[in-house]
Amino acid sequence: MFYKGDFHIHSTASDGDLTPTEIVRLASDEHMDIISITDHNTILGIDEAVKSGAKFGVTVIPGVELSTRHKNKSVHILGYFKDDRYKDKNFERFLRLVKNHKARDAKHLINLNSGINKSNYRLSVYEGIRALKLFGAIVVLAHPILINKNCLTEIINMPFDGIEAKHFRHTPSDIEFFIKIAVESGLFYTAGSDFHTNKQTNLKHGLIGDIYLNSREIDKFLKILF
Repeated sequence: MFYKGDFHIHSTASDGDLTPTEIVRLASDEHMDIISITDHNTILGIDEAVKSGAKFGVTVIPGVELSTRHKNKSVHILGYFKDDRYKDKNFERFLRLVKNHKARDAKHLINLNSGINKSNYRLSVYEGIRALKLFGAIVVLAHPILINKNCLTEIINMPFDGIEAKHFRHTPSDIEFFIKIAVESGLFYTAGSDFHTNKQTNLKHGLIGDIYLNSREIDKFLKILF
């Protein structure tokens, strides 16, 4: 049984300050027994984290945070993988193209033509969901508090599997609100510190252990994932 889980963490593979190994060690020190590395548009830190997890007794769920757009506004979505399809070479190429703002090439690579988004430069939320699911991920809407309220209902009604109801920047009332939305929408919910650094001066992101799923919540999440 797992007791504390943080499912939104960034390493030096994207814009975090700590290596995947340092993150796993810190998670262990904070008594976290399950985490996910979710770097921006890359999976390059996952294998190191998984190996370190085996050493420190921390289970690492492979993940990614994908950059998408909706009505010209940034929307981040999280993908969690139950198997090793995240290692697919086409998925790695796809992420690299998205990271380099070559959405047209990324969509062409995996035959992703939604008929909705006409932009050649940005990946829509719907396209991002489809892309992640194509490679076996379950897909979660990240930090919904940062999304324009006028678009929130429209976005949540897209084919997400879950919502990051517990996030470092969510107040207790925000958490209650988004858990309620998840339950009413038939979705599960996750928790994430959105860790980037252990410098106390960073007010935008949390520290590992600041917010987490408990054992009951983790069990629900894993039943859906596996």
